[in-house]
Amino acid sequence: MSNSDKSPDDHSTVSAWFFGPRGENLGLLNTLIDGVTSNVAQGRQEFWPNDPMFIDASVQDSLAFQLSRDKFERKIGLLSNYMRQHCVPFYSPRYMGHMSTESTLPAITGYVLGLMYNQNNVATEASPLTSVLEWEVGQQLCKMLGFRRQPPKPLPQPRTLDEEPYGWGHITCGGSIANLEALWCARNLKFYPLCLKSAMTLSKPSDSSSPPPFAFAYDTFTIPVLNASSHTHDTTPAHTASSTTSGSQELEHEKLFKDCSTWELLNLRASTVLSLPARLTAQFGVSPTFVQDAMTEYDVQTVGKQSVEVKYGVKEPRGFVARTKHYSWPKGAALTGIGSANLLALPVDLDARLSVPALRGALRECHDAQRPVYVVVAIIGSTEHGAVDPLQDILDLRQEYEASYGMSFLVHVDGAWGGYFAAIKQSPKLGRQMPDAPPYVGKIPLSPYTNKQILAMSRADSITIDPHKSGYVPYPAGGLCYRDERMRFLVTWTSPYLDGQQGGVESMGVYGVEGSKPGAAAVATFLAHDVMGLNWNRKLEDDGPTGYQILLGEAVWTASRMYCHWVVMDTGTDGIQVIPFQRLPAERDGGDVEAQKEEIRKTLLDQPNLDITDEAYKLLSSLGSDLMINTFACNFRIGDQLNRSVAEANYLNKRILNTLSVMQVSDNIQNKPLIIMATSLAQNEYGDCLTRFKERMGLDPDNGEDLYTLCNVYMSPFATVHNFISELASAFKDVAQDISKASSSLDRRENNPVHVLTMIMFTQDCRWRNSVSPDKHTFLLQGTNPVHLVYLPNFQAENAREHVIISTSLPADVLAEYMESTSPESSEFFTLSTTEKVLLESILSQGASFTATLSRGYPDGNTRLSELSTPHSAVTFQVSVNQIILRYSLNDRNLDNEYPQFMPFYLYGTPQEVHLEHLLVRFPNVQISSAKVMLDFGEKQKLVEDGLTGGCIVLMDDVREYTMMPCTASNPPLRFQDANLAKPFPATVYRLKGTFSARGWKDHVGEEVARGSVTLSVPVVVDYNLLNLDLTDPDSPIAKLPRSIYNRFALDKQSAGLWDDYQRRMAVRREWRDTLFESIKYEVGTEE
Repeated sequence: MSNSDKSPDDHSTVSAWFFGPRGENLGLLNTLIDGVTSNVAQGRQEFWPNDPMFIDASVQDSLAFQLSRDKFERKIGLLSNYMRQHCVPFYSPRYMGHMSTESTLPAITGYVLGLMYNQNNVATEASPLTSVLEWEVGQQLCKMLGFRRQPPKPLPQPRTLDEEPYGWGHITCGGSIANLEALWCARNLKFYPLCLKSAMTLSKPSDSSSPPPFAFAYDTFTIPVLNASSHTHDTTPAHTASSTTSGSQELEHEKLFKDCSTWELLNLRASTVLSLPARLTAQFGVSPTFVQDAMTEYDVQTVGKQSVEVKYGVKEPRGFVARTKHYSWPKGAALTGIGSANLLALPVDLDARLSVPALRGALRECHDAQRPVYVVVAIIGSTEHGAVDPLQDILDLRQEYEASYGMSFLVHVDGAWGGYFAAIKQSPKLGRQMPDAPPYVGKIPLSPYTNKQILAMSRADSITIDPHKSGYVPYPAGGLCYRDERMRFLVTWTSPYLDGQQGGVESMGVYGVEGSKPGAAAVATFLAHDVMGLNWNRKLEDDGPTGYQILLGEAVWTASRMYCHWVVMDTGTDGIQVIPFQRLPAERDGGDVEAQKEEIRKTLLDQPNLDITDEAYKLLSSLGSDLMINTFACNFRIGDQLNRSVAEANYLNKRILNTLSVMQVSDNIQNKPLIIMATSLAQNEYGDCLTRFKERMGLDPDNGEDLYTLCNVYMSPFATVHNFISELASAFKDVAQDISKASSSLDRRENNPVHVLTMIMFTQDCRWRNSVSPDKHTFLLQGTNPVHLVYLPNFQAENAREHVIISTSLPADVLAEYMESTSPESSEFFTLSTTEKVLLESILSQGASFTATLSRGYPDGNTRLSELSTPHSAVTFQVSVNQIILRYSLNDRNLDNEYPQFMPFYLYGTPQEVHLEHLLVRFPNVQISSAKVMLDFGEKQKLVEDGLTGGCIVLMDDVREYTMMPCTASNPPLRFQDANLAKPFPATVYRLKGTFSARGWKDHVGEEVARGSVTLSVPVVVDYNLLNLDLTDPDSPIAKLPRSIYNRFALDKQSAGLWDDYQRRMAVRREWRDTLFESIKYEVGTEE
């Protein structure tokens, strides 16, 4: 090992900053906390030492004191024990879920220290010291991000207008508030010039005898304006945009403010807008205080943006962000009055990064329509897949638009997750540093692409950055940094001083959304930065990395090593395959994917850190996402055939998440070998990106259903020590391996029996849900001459994924009994079930027959689970199939991607007995069956009746299906309840064209037959529980029974409604609440 390769044991350095996965540094933490509390106590004793002791020995020895103390100790003990048993173990390397991990000891200790003094950073008089620390933290972050930090001492001369601005940052409670403030700032900046114009006219306001406050400057005030270009739009790639400003061409020219058009004022560069108060001071000698006071009456924050837009004829401005946006962006747009519809979400490319061509097209449309743009948001580390938007291209595109089209806008970086990775940008020694002895954890630098975008952050106008994410600081500690410190004056009511505070203490709480906020967050962040080292420390003799470079470099290493396991995990026949969302280099470049996977298996997969060769390290550095988050999904095989159903892949991944997460009180963290998270990728948001991912998974790419995926975020630096990450991958792989081979080695399962047995059951469930097998089938009886049977399907079992209506013959005695039991006034319905387990296909053909039993209502509806085998009716009889009236598949590959606008029904029967059956075209849905339908189609009544034999399609003209779904116990289809049936349904009848299918069902709607109405009578059978129920749901009372679609009839309504997500979430929350309060002996409403 050469001298240049030798370094201190970086991982041992990192290990001193954490409590430890097993509490290894308990002694150190006790020492630190004891030191803090002892020092705080010393401070209290030194403050006016002659003051009396207010809690003296006599008080402490009193019975009341001791009872109060004992109660506190008892309560904290109960709550602490409960949290120990049930809280998500962020501290463990087994946790790889959200962007959450154990906070560093410097941050924890700093937070406790700040907490003990309870400083409120709303004003300097409430927090003189912690306000300084928050200000310094902002400067530290600015420097790391590439902004110019304030000098340590005030400069003799104020900064000139042409000089690079100083940055400024502050702590917020989180990234959502930082994003909201950034939008607020963008809105105010865009309208500030027009507000100033209102304050600089010669005409007097109608309600005032005095001219506007800046009327004196009307004829002489000049500002720099972008040179508007007559260039037409082309498709010049964004990376060539810088050429538009080459040569001697000037970007701006001076112009009288009064002569500026509205469009020009809406497109001043940010630096120009921010300099307007200073230009007034320089040209006319007015004070900053005068400018602030004079603008108050005209400012957009006073008059509202709509007033400004109407006055100057401004089209509603736009903002742009990728479709991978955090939910805080539409929320912030709503809160600022911009409107979420005006913050347009743009498409992403195959790597889930903002599409630059899409942005170029959106900007072109705005320019051509003379519609201003507030801001373009670049995401540096999306929360669901760690994708980094092409920030450099976005900034170059803005430069191009400023130079060629006279159009400007802000660029904001949402670096809530990715901001701290600026600490490892361009790290020349962040490669392999081999200590003399293990444990060794490698460090991986940012990819060239990601590094380029991180470097480009210095050109952005503002950046969201969260210390409580990749800064390893306790919540709440978000942050927002501005490239130009003057931007903060746009979101306050403080005078806009040109030179800022020059390093002085200021009231941090007057800026931004928040007022009161904890000084503890500032202390925690400052101490973490100070102890660990935030930026590259070039004062060190060996020019070695700082703490955050080591820590984040190790985290990237761990994420890349975990990616290796995901990308090659495949258990073969009857097994599961894992497919990462992030593509291999060979996939992106058109290389040999299987060869690259084999190279990963041989050189990286189970290799200890120290055994990874330089060549393998080079490959490892190219793997995974842009910023650490591995998104992946599992698919399963039946035999050697990969599942094609998106819905069934979603089912599998949801079940895996339920096993490998802490969701319910009954979830024992000791049975969780690893903990992951999940997300849902929306097809309408991800477009081609998601379609391509479905193809890679072996799924139907034409299925527009959203895809449920799994994610892991590895922030722990300990997972690759002792090659522990391979053990975690093996634990996940057991989920797949034991699915297909229940007899696989028992020794690997002994440590996790509950987990493994659960996963074996999951595998069997996947196969059962997607395989056809003999089962008991149930039909609803409709009419008497002939008797029609309507099959009772289930969307989540292949045995019952059919919508079927058949015409049958019953034995005379059974038919007589059935007819005798029904009456026109009766609200009862009858069902018929096969007595034996049969294949549905075997009884769905003309001339087929089967043995059945008749039930009043659903079969076994009044039995308990222990009585499930008891037949509801002892009478069995033979049923003959005369004709298949309707049959189509409810497999998700055959379902439509959208709910119908008007609810479609199948109309069939005879003129004497008319029946309606709701056509199911999408999951989830509601089965609505009516056997006593009255038709009213006037002179075309006969045409409608003639079509009953072959069947017609009826659209209910006042029942908008897409607005009703999903129907649940909390959202039933009220229009079809008994009390509402007397009112006729306006309806249009159409001929059926071809053979009906759910996908593309509109193609089967033929020519219109008649318009009129239909009236339904009781009983109308409405079901949304049994139709949508997951019969393999582990939380269901029937979970332990042998799998059968017939089991669903043993459930009461409450249990059958388990598929209702809202009801389930409410039940889980109630269980958490009840169990918690019982454990800690707390009674709601009876606080002692």
